[in-house]
Amino acid sequence: MNSRSILITLPATLIVVAGLTPCLAHEDKRLVEALAQDAGSRARYEIALLAAQLASVYSDLGEPEKAARLLQVAREAREAIAHPYVRQAVSGEFANELAARDLEHAQRLLGGIDDTELWVKTAWKLARKTGKGTNPTLARRLLAECVRRARAVEDLVLRADLISGTGANYRDLDRNVGAPLVYESYGLAQAIDDLFERAIMFNQVGAHLMDIGDRDLAIQVFTLVAELVDRIDDPLRQSKVLVMLGGEQAEKGIRDRAAEALERGVAIARRLPEGEEKDDVLSELARNFGQSYRFDRGIEVAETIGDPYHRAEGFIRIAKNLKKQNQTDRADQLLQKVEVLAAKIDDPFRRGVVLRKLASEYRDADQPDRARQQLDHAVKSLDKLAEGIGK
Repeated sequence: MNSRSILITLPATLIVVAGLTPCLAHEDKRLVEALAQDAGSRARYEIALLAAQLASVYSDLGEPEKAARLLQVAREAREAIAHPYVRQAVSGEFANELAARDLEHAQRLLGGIDDTELWVKTAWKLARKTGKGTNPTLARRLLAECVRRARAVEDLVLRADLISGTGANYRDLDRNVGAPLVYESYGLAQAIDDLFERAIMFNQVGAHLMDIGDRDLAIQVFTLVAELVDRIDDPLRQSKVLVMLGGEQAEKGIRDRAAEALERGVAIARRLPEGEEKDDVLSELARNFGQSYRFDRGIEVAETIGDPYHRAEGFIRIAKNLKKQNQTDRADQLLQKVEVLAAKIDDPFRRGVVLRKLASEYRDADQPDRARQQLDHAVKSLDKLAEGIGK
């Protein structure tokens, strides 16, 4: 395989018809659909997820009793989830939260997942947390199994996704093993008929090419994504591709190109109908401007969002990146705005998520009292969620 070629010829046996697959831009479509169909599973999913995340921050702050109580709440909520896919998705989240503290428990949770996509993506997280010297033998074993499972997937888009991600996760272990997998995935991605899905997959491959050190080909692939946008008919899908293109390039330090993609995304997003989807896209754009260190532009975009949850999410990511640039005063000012916005969020789960993120930021800034205050508020949101189940 010529890794430098922008087009790769695939053997006929590798080309299959792409079926219906989850959107790869940021969300698990199957999970979204399952939660929409089963209100009880949704409520318990939210409780389990939020409680586990709050427990993790309390533990970091030296509050083991509160952490233990919340972990018990999380376990009970998970066990009560009726929908099998939702329950396995929570197991994957738990495994990720526990990996650094109780690896054996995390592995047991992984063993209880039988869905291929969930298993592989959970295994990636465990491999990342064990591959940097703590347990590289386990990381190699997990990733080898990821390759085996990914290659058995019939759906072209999902197979490309899993193979590429597995290749990238070899970066801390052996790039000679990981690089061919990323190149293989790039070849698979070129056979995807749906232009939106192809663009999303190219975005991921471009990021993973950066991970394995092939910057030149990554830039070529990101250029292909930018060119594909004009061929996608739906403005919402166009904006999602540009959000991801900007975000992936920003994360990899290609910030000027990232900002160009994000500006294109803003121009398209502003024409979208008012509502949740527009707010979500604008929030992602604001966050990724922050990742690009275009802080003023990110704040400007976030300020146009009427919904307090999505505006708060944008501000939090910008604040995180401000701190990376030692602009701590500006970061703190944004976080104080988030505190005001959090009180205006009606949905208890979303309010709890924002408060937990605030607490994490204050923990990282060595402000434990402010972190605990936000956690205590988040627990009240958790109580509200529990009251909803009881009604």
